[in-house]
Amino acid sequence: MRKEFAVLSVLVLFFAKAFAQKDYSQISPRIHRMIVSTVKEAQANVYDYNLDGTVNCRDYSCVFKITWDRKFPAEAYRCILVRNTPPNETGHLFVNILDDNSCYIDVEPQAYSPQHYLMAENWPKGKYSNAAYSYYNETDYWLSEPRGFAMAEHSGRSGNSGASYYSSASSAGDSGENAGSGYFSLGYMGSLSLENSSDSGLLNFQKYGIELAFETPFYEDGFFLIFAADYVTDGEGEHKEQALLTGLDVGYCVNSILQPYVGTFAGVKWTDTFSLENIGFAWKVCAGNRFSFSSFIVRAEVSYCSVLKGTAMVAIGIGL
Repeated sequence: MRKEFAVLSVLVLFFAKAFAQKDYSQISPRIHRMIVSTVKEAQANVYDYNLDGTVNCRDYSCVFKITWDRKFPAEAYRCILVRNTPPNETGHLFVNILDDNSCYIDVEPQAYSPQHYLMAENWPKGKYSNAAYSYYNETDYWLSEPRGFAMAEHSGRSGNSGASYYSSASSAGDSGENAGSGYFSLGYMGSLSLENSSDSGLLNFQKYGIELAFETPFYEDGFFLIFAADYVTDGEGEHKEQALLTGLDVGYCVNSILQPYVGTFAGVKWTDTFSLENIGFAWKVCAGNRFSFSSFIVRAEVSYCSVLKGTAMVAIGIGL
């Protein structure tokens, strides 16, 4: 069992290294998709909005706000422009978005990639992140001012004392250092069959499975992937049958609660002792649902496995 678990760990770490991508597990999937699509469109259509002869943060931020309001008129209130002007610096204009969970997200419209829009991911740690130098009531001014403007000269209300920021989804303080790049999850699989068992199927520890998985965050179109490795064993009867399986689940995020997925697995099985002469083919198909809250996820699935037959699994994951 120890050897099989080590093999599973290596496989999952390989998947995590190979397929991890930056994203933000605490941000609601709906708002994330809205931000990504707006950054993409704003970057494609940016122009010298304030007519100062150059295209910079002011133009990107204003075009982002105009694009957001046009695409999501009912959600216009969520998007404001923020100016951060530290002492002896020119300052910077960026966007602040109110999430569904009443937390705030600092967005860089000039992000190097639409998927990587957090201020904390686009600037060195501490750069433009001190809220004491941020001004939050200037959106209308920037949208209505047609000419160039010295950022350090205008006076606005500093600070946002009543705001709640995500620990990994804003540019304030040390935020962004732990921005999520997916989930690592551990699952327990129990047999749904009561045949030849004195225990209930799910709690029959002679007939069970363990799953280790790396789960991607949500892509722009709402899809996500789960790369997993399973160890399953059926110790009932005269011989003990075991298997190692690897597979891929593909899911779609409807909202934070409804995230259905389906998957297929393939691998090897053996009876009693592992040897080349004793190896056979094993497989599994599954369907389930994932739901997320804060930096955690929970999955529930049912599957059919060539070794355990009908199974049910519960997995719990944490953001990386």
